[in-house]
Amino acid sequence: MACASGERAPAFTSEELEKLVDGVFPQYTLLYGPPDKQVSAHQKKDIWRAIAKDVRTLGVYHRRSTRCRKRWVDIRRWSKKTA
Repeated sequence: MACASGERAPAFTSEELEKLVDGVFPQYTLLYGPPDKQVSAHQKKDIWRAIAKDVRTLGVYHRRSTRCRKRWVDIRRWSKKTA
């Protein structure tokens, strides 16, 4: 997500990444589990909003749920490349 002035948002700090991972792991089955364990798209958005809210509590930058979700996808992709 870009800043209002058109500049890039600052990179996620290590604390923000840790908070992101800590927020996703308990919800992982609901977000990415087998179809019988997954929830609706609306419920997934609510989960990502809650995770983003936790990341924002650090006060570094106002991260939206879409940006947190994209960062999580990036982390998953990078971990698969190195595995």
